Amino acid sequence: MDLKEIKLIYKFLKNTDISELEVEDTRGKLSIKRGVVSTGVAPAVMATSVVTPTADADASNAPKEESSNIKEVTSPMVGTFYLSPSPEAAQFVELGALIKKGQTVCIVEAMKMMNEVESELSGKVVKILVENGQPVEYGEPLFHVEI
Repeated sequence: MDLKEIKLIYKFLKNTDISELEVEDTRGKLSIKRGVVSTGVAPAVMATSVVTPTADADASNAPKEESSNIKEVTSPMVGTFYLSPSPEAAQFVELGALIKKGQTVCIVEAMKMMNEVESELSGKVVKILVENGQPVEYGEPLFHVEI
């Protein structure tokens, strides 16, 4: 399943009362479960995605081994990922940028609130894992940082 298909499913489910959905094809399996966040504040969509490659999957799609000095900056919440504070503003970070612990690296919009995401480590951004405007889940990796 590609990102475009997952986004379409997400948009469809957002406007329904469906609480659980599982989709499987030759490329893998996607499970989405919607529930209530335990804080009692507001309902949220909780999704888990499990992709199981098939035997005939292209070897170029296989994950490359990461060196032990590569760490992840993850999303602190469910929402929409943005690399800049506004469409006309410069990005918080670029590929290859050096970042410091506590530096704002992106924004995750949740319930019309723009939440700045600060890096928990210092290092060099070696990979941006999420596209601008893409929905993200709690704990989803956003960046790979070489420390």
